[in-house]
Amino acid sequence: MDSPTNASACDEDGYKVHLTEICDTDAPHVITNVITAPSPGSDYEATDQVQEALASRELTPAVHLADKGYMSAHNLARADRRGIELLGPMMPDNAWQSAEGNGFAVSDFTIDWDNRAMTCPTGATSLPWANETDQGGTPVIRARFSMRDCKHCLRRDLCTRGAKGRRITLRPREEHEALQRARQRQSTDEWQQRYSHRAGVEGTIAQGVKGFGLRRSRYRGIAKTHLQHLLISAAMNLARLDAWLAGTPLAPTRTSHFAALRPAA
Repeated sequence: MDSPTNASACDEDGYKVHLTEICDTDAPHVITNVITAPSPGSDYEATDQVQEALASRELTPAVHLADKGYMSAHNLARADRRGIELLGPMMPDNAWQSAEGNGFAVSDFTIDWDNRAMTCPTGATSLPWANETDQGGTPVIRARFSMRDCKHCLRRDLCTRGAKGRRITLRPREEHEALQRARQRQSTDEWQQRYSHRAGVEGTIAQGVKGFGLRRSRYRGIAKTHLQHLLISAAMNLARLDAWLAGTPLAPTRTSHFAALRPAA
């Protein structure tokens, strides 16, 4: 399997279903994995479960398309270790230095992982950094620059607005580098074209909801609800295989009534 894609839907009884389907152009888009979870859970927690389930059935994909909710630096690094390209939009660097576009962002600093230090664009070197955990228990690296170096820096206004020296929080090396690569790729036209294949899975959610009652739990308890999700997915696969064998083309992306009012170019 080359490219599966993920999406989730919530039902009215507090459960969430994560569906994974094949999105290869030369094969029917059948559902390959179903996960039922309590709806308050984060989507990114399901990414690893999906990949483990696919690997256990020898369906490890080369590319795994997912929306922003399934993406994290941790998931990117873990997918890389499995030989999977996890493709989805990452949150941008929200620090003001990046948001304003004229400051020194983290990507402008040189990182010496072996010596546990950073060098700023003006040449100052950070103090030895510390390995810590954030409020959510995630391992992070805290790096800070001496106030003596930052206080008299002629470009201080592009770097920090704090009274002390610049402070930077990094993820562990594997995650940091995976995150930087992903952010660089998603700004390219090639990435946009590849990611556009994920749009089909939203149609899968719509088909399950409108045609198979996916958003309504018929039973109480997560075990019975999961069984319902499995049966619905099996029924959808039968319908899709029938359409594939009959040569029925995939439905085009729906055009909203508002978009239909737009005059033709």
